[in-house]
Amino acid sequence: MSERSSSILGYASIFLAAIPIFIGLYEYKVNNERDFGKNFLNQQSVVYDELLGDLGSISTSISNPDDSISRVNYNTAKFNFNQLYYGKLNLYQSPTIEKLTDSLFTLINSYDTNKTSHMQRDDLEKLIDDIQDKVYKLSVECKRSLKSTYNLE
Repeated sequence: MSERSSSILGYASIFLAAIPIFIGLYEYKVNNERDFGKNFLNQQSVVYDELLGDLGSISTSISNPDDSISRVNYNTAKFNFNQLYYGKLNLYQSPTIEKLTDSLFTLINSYDTNKTSHMQRDDLEKLIDDIQDKVYKLSVECKRSLKSTYNLE
């Protein structure tokens, strides 16, 4: 056997030994990306669940603002919504959900301002309807976002 063919065999054996190493590294990278994606999707789902729970509480509480339990529930839900709005929600929301939550944040603050200024009952009812409509639209958009994120469509 010539010197040239033995060097080719030497390189070939190194190349063949390197193939499983590169395949292993590739699979490791793909699995890490998949695990990160899975964790992100789970966290997004949890945050949307918290968001819609708090907004549902706000939505039902404003329908009966004279009830003391509704006021307590409203204040708690609004506090929780504000925490999500300024915190975790920004990590997971799509641009459409961001617009809807910004709009809801503004409407809820407008509700707080106007209910203390003794706004006309009809105007307050319209504001409550607007908030409840936005909450519904946001819940539909969260569902759509989760479906597209999980590739369920």
